[in-house]
Parts: sequence; structure tokens; C-alpha cells
Amino acid sequence: MPYIHEDFLLNTKTARKLFHRFAEAEPIFDYHCHLSPRDIAANRRFNNLFEIWLEGDHYKWRAMRANGVNERFCTGNAGPFEKFKAWPPPCRTRSGIRFINGRISN
Repeated sequence: MPYIHEDFLLNTKTARKLFHRFAEAEPIFDYHCHLSPRDIAANRRFNNLFEIWLEGDHYKWRAMRANGVNERFCTGNAGPFEKFKAWPPPCRTRSGIRFINGRISN
């Protein structure tokens, strides 16, 4: 049997029954995605990655501020592309991974 199969992580008979009978056909709901419920309900089409990842995510703004990113790139008047480019350094710092001259370093 392959490692990933239709009952992957369904370790009990009850888990398999509940999943296959009730949940399998349902869409995936990510209630912790930090998107506005209004945007989801309106089926908003985002124009760029900034709008999806950073536009209203105060957790990411806090990480940016904690890593020395100027407020202009969090909630200030920088453009969407500038704000998007300002996100990766805090992201890499918080994950413990840094990119130096195109190589991954811990």
C-alpha cells in the first residue's frame, strides 16, 4: 500500500466512516486563512498576491514590524508591489531559513 492513500491519517473505523460518509465530498474550508469573510462571501477576485497575503493580515504586519520593516510597508502608503517585496525577509527570519546569495542557510 502506498504511504498516502484514501484512508491516510484515518486511523480508526469510526474516522474512516465519518470521513467517507459525510466529509469527503464537502469543499475544504480554511477558517484560519486571514481573509475577510466579506471577501470570501463575495467571491472576491484578488488582483495580486499582496491583496491575498498582506492586505489585511495584522499578524504579518506584526512580524514585519518585529523584524524592522518600516511601517510604510505594513499599513503605510507604499504600493502593493513594494509591500509584497517587504514581506519575505520577516518570513524567512521567522521560519529560521535565510537565503544568502541564492542558497538556503539556517
